[in-house]
Amino acid sequence: MRISTTQIFQTGIDQIQRGQTELNRTSLQMGRGERILSPSDDPSGATQVNQFERIIQATKQYQRNIDNTQPRLQQEESALQSSTDLLQRARELVVAGNNDSQTNETRSYLAGELRQLRDGMFDIANTKDPNGEYLFAGTKSLDQPFRQNGDGEVIYDGAKGTGSVREVAISPNRKISVGDTGERVFMAIPENDGRVGAAAHPENTGRLVVEQTGVSDQSTLNTDDNFLIRFEEDPDGSFEYGIYEADEYGNLIFNGDDPVALEDGLGNPVRGEYVSGAAIEFEGRSVTISGTPDEDDKVLSRPAQNKSVFDTLDAIIDALEQGGADGASRANLATASNTALADLDAVLGNFSDIRAEVGSRLKTFDQQKDLNEDRLVDLNSAVSEIRDLDYAEAISRFNQQQVALQAAQQTYTQVNRLSLFDFL
Repeated sequence: MRISTTQIFQTGIDQIQRGQTELNRTSLQMGRGERILSPSDDPSGATQVNQFERIIQATKQYQRNIDNTQPRLQQEESALQSSTDLLQRARELVVAGNNDSQTNETRSYLAGELRQLRDGMFDIANTKDPNGEYLFAGTKSLDQPFRQNGDGEVIYDGAKGTGSVREVAISPNRKISVGDTGERVFMAIPENDGRVGAAAHPENTGRLVVEQTGVSDQSTLNTDDNFLIRFEEDPDGSFEYGIYEADEYGNLIFNGDDPVALEDGLGNPVRGEYVSGAAIEFEGRSVTISGTPDEDDKVLSRPAQNKSVFDTLDAIIDALEQGGADGASRANLATASNTALADLDAVLGNFSDIRAEVGSRLKTFDQQKDLNEDRLVDLNSAVSEIRDLDYAEAISRFNQQQVALQAAQQTYTQVNRLSLFDFL
């Protein structure tokens, strides 16, 4: 077979170009520290690297979510601590105001301090985070959540119900709430123990004080209906009480001209002798009343209602400002104080529960952040094993390719001289 001069020259050039290409590729690999420069170098490895890099980017986003959200929860925890401190002071003032040594003037001073505490609570409820968003507004974070109407009543305008709190993803399968709504924290707080409540009728003229209300028998507890404890004077000056059915507004329900009395299991009206400080039990409820009633004085026993911390403070402020000069007003103040203490304890319990949840979320953030960091290390290690260059192998290959290129170049030079014209 005859080999033409052109073919010989072309083969030499091809060898030189191929050697230069391989040398340049190895040099680029060494410069970048990566074995795979394009998917064609290792299709399977390139696919794995792409998958791992997507997971790495997602994990880094989870870490950013945690970093951005953690300060907001820490600020909420701080706000709840400040609110707790305010209410602890309010509780001390309520106890002081219910003392017989106080005068109407000193009680007005206590009411003034309570009003300052209430205003402080209002400011906390409208706290903003460093981004200028309201902390307790839920998903309506750009709008002020709490306002006061013309009567001074606090109204909540923030997000409510399902989906009212934003959630942030901290892992592929885990989301955490980034806060709590003002409705849950400050407004919708069950009074007393969350099951039943009681209040003296506003038209009472005697000196009745509602000391405590609770549950006497869980198995027979009725948390749905309203009842009135009505007091009737006996000829000897003592008092009996009867339990009567009431409507949702606290008014007696009548059957003809007679109020509907609550009956026991034998069909007899529930009645008894009134003893100051002794618990009156019916329908699984227990109401402890002290003081001296007048004829037809009444105490309403009702299902527990949701009250806001502002309503609780407003009620005791009004009671302290009205004073306790005479017997009836003194009894009303004592009842208001007992109610306020029970309701403040309920609010403090609510704050404590929410703080515990916030602390749990912060702990979850810390734990998940560590897990994400460990995962990033593992993922980057896996990518490195697939994509990164073995420098020892690459340097050896580079040297071999240099030698091969030089040999090709020298061979081409020698072949280039194999011409008859060189011998003429």
